[in-house]
Amino acid sequence: MNLFVLTTGGTLERRNGAILVLVKAKVKVTGLAKGDRLIGLDRRPANGMLYALGAAGQLYTVDAGTGKAMAVGTPIALNGRAIGFDFNPTMDRIRVVTSSGQNLRLNPDNGAVAGTDGALAYAPTDRNAGKRPAVSAAGYTNSAAGATATTLYDIDTARDVLVTQGTAQGVTPAVSPNTGQLFSVGRLGLNVDAVNGFDISGSSGRAVASVSIRGVQFLARVDLKTGKATPIAPLGRSTIVGLTFAG
Repeated sequence: MNLFVLTTGGTLERRNGAILVLVKAKVKVTGLAKGDRLIGLDRRPANGMLYALGAAGQLYTVDAGTGKAMAVGTPIALNGRAIGFDFNPTMDRIRVVTSSGQNLRLNPDNGAVAGTDGALAYAPTDRNAGKRPAVSAAGYTNSAAGATATTLYDIDTARDVLVTQGTAQGVTPAVSPNTGQLFSVGRLGLNVDAVNGFDISGSSGRAVASVSIRGVQFLARVDLKTGKATPIAPLGRSTIVGLTFAG
C-alpha cells in the first residue's frame, strides 16, 4: 500500500503506506495550465488512476510514474479557500466540497458538474446546528471498485470536528450527502490551522489527514468512530495539499 501526496511545490511523492515518513519516490508534476496549481488529489477506484483538481477549477489525470498531468474537460467555478476532493466508489463520481459550503459532484470522464447539491450545513438535530461549517477535507469509506455502500466523512476546521456528510452507512432514516447535511462524530482533539488532505484506505479503513498545527504540518491518524486525530509523522519541509491511498 502506498500513500501519494501532493506538495505545494508541485511534487508528487509516493510514500510507504505503513511507514508514512518513508518517501519511496518523487516526481515533478508537469502539464498544468499556465498559472494553475493543484489543491486536491484522489485515486479513482474504478480504474486506479490518480485525479487532481487545480485551484482554477480544472480537473486533471496525473500519471503516478511520470507526474504528467492531462486536463479533463474545462474548469468549473470554485468558491472557498479550502476544498475536499474524493471519489464516491459506489457512483464513480467526484465529490468536491469547499470551506464556503459548496457541494458538487463531478463526472471524471469529462470534468463536468454532474450535480450542484445542497450547501453544507449542520443538520437541524445536530449539536452544532446553526453553526457555520468550514469544511476543508472529505473522504469516502469502502474506496474500492464495485463497492455498494459507503460513508462520506468531512473535517470542519472551524470547530475541529469530524463529521459525516449525510448519515453514516446503516443509519436509518438515511440522509444523502447530496443534501449537504452534516452530522457531528466528534472533536479532533487538536487545534488545527488547516487540513490539507484526507483519505480513507479502501483496504484497511485507516483514515489519515494532513493537518497544520501552529504552522507545522503533520500526518495524523483519524479515528472515524470518535473523531480523535493523533499526529503520527511530522512533515518537515513538505507542505501537503492533497493525499490518497493507492495500491
